[in-house]
Amino acid sequence: PDNRYRLPSFNLERVERLLAHAGSPQEGLKVVHVAGTKGKGSTAVMIARFLEEAGYRVGLFTSPHLIRLEERIKINGDTIPREEVCRLLGRLKDYVEGERKRDINDSPTFFEILTALGLMYFSGPTPAGVDWAVLEVGMGGRLDATNVVTPRVSVITEIGMDHTEFLGATLRQIALEKAGIIKEGVPVVSSPGSEEALAVVEERCREKGAPHYLVGRDIEVTSVKGIPLEGVECNVRTWAREYRGLRIPLLGNHQARNCACALGVMEVLAEVAGPLPSQGSIKWSEEMAQRALNHLRCPARIEVVSREPLTILDSAHNVPSMRALAETLKRDVPFKRLILVLGLARDKDIDGILREIIPLADELILTTSGYPRAAGPGFLGEKVMGLFGRRALVVGKVEGAIEEAQRLARPGDCICVTGSFYLAGRVMEVMGLSP
Repeated sequence: PDNRYRLPSFNLERVERLLAHAGSPQEGLKVVHVAGTKGKGSTAVMIARFLEEAGYRVGLFTSPHLIRLEERIKINGDTIPREEVCRLLGRLKDYVEGERKRDINDSPTFFEILTALGLMYFSGPTPAGVDWAVLEVGMGGRLDATNVVTPRVSVITEIGMDHTEFLGATLRQIALEKAGIIKEGVPVVSSPGSEEALAVVEERCREKGAPHYLVGRDIEVTSVKGIPLEGVECNVRTWAREYRGLRIPLLGNHQARNCACALGVMEVLAEVAGPLPSQGSIKWSEEMAQRALNHLRCPARIEVVSREPLTILDSAHNVPSMRALAETLKRDVPFKRLILVLGLARDKDIDGILREIIPLADELILTTSGYPRAAGPGFLGEKVMGLFGRRALVVGKVEGAIEEAQRLARPGDCICVTGSFYLAGRVMEVMGLSP
């Protein structure tokens, strides 16, 4: 399909022109490129941590942010300083303003400008520059601004139905967009989830002559068990070695698959990356993997943010991620009653998301992040009534929703806040948490 992500002029030429103005910073970078519907953020964070543990200076570009824009651009876990954002924007300012005067519909978008900022920051002179950059796709893949790079490895995590108004109405169409990051001869590590999505990824790999390493075939999660409120423990076997007793400090068995993807990337890089000027070829071991995981944090991914009352913050915003949250709550979170605080974007599969999570809730509070795309809590209440015949408490402001949840919570209960990154970010601000 030739979806254009809303604007008729949406293509990669515009971001390529922007980057050319900035000196083509993408050309000198060693990149791992990560796409997918679910798990791409956690997988990108794991890959970056693994590369850091291997001794490299690593840039990480993710989206969206929770509180501050600078969270999207990090080097070895440190966010880009605000003064660097201003300096780099200054280099782009005249060009962007000129493009807007020439044709506002063909001028760089917000995400394209942010992508350029990240690539410029990562490619800067030592000590600012990086040895490796891990780039998470913003949306889709084929037409995403990050798809101007030629990576050393491409990664595709679970593919599901999301952003259907932009990416297509069928799983095959969406998989085709995600598989658009696959480049000629560049190895691919994937965990696409369904047979239909896998068929698309394999077809694209054959067309591009790209070696394909599949979780479930070439990389196997041989065992996984949840550790209540702490994370998961798993064994992973690759074609090169076996990782035993890996402890991942993130809740949800799905994190074992994300970890397997990230480990597959490290195995590929250890074989094909070759020497860097300052360090030899990538050295990698089971011990290094565990050390890296010890310091892993993915904010608002089924994250325990309080123990009294037990409060879990999550950013699930599509059916696959909400299903994973529901499964994790049932399996790894002990509670007497679940008090659910929910806010969703109006352009999501609201009915599908509600069907995954509402049956678990003993108390239901509907709210909104205030983000322009957010669904009104009253509208969500009507949906809940229509689907389940039950009333929900509607609280317009996040602060009030959290206060009400805490008022309702008794000993042994769990508060779970979920539905969007924007809601999670507002909750972090309200609770005084740092991302």
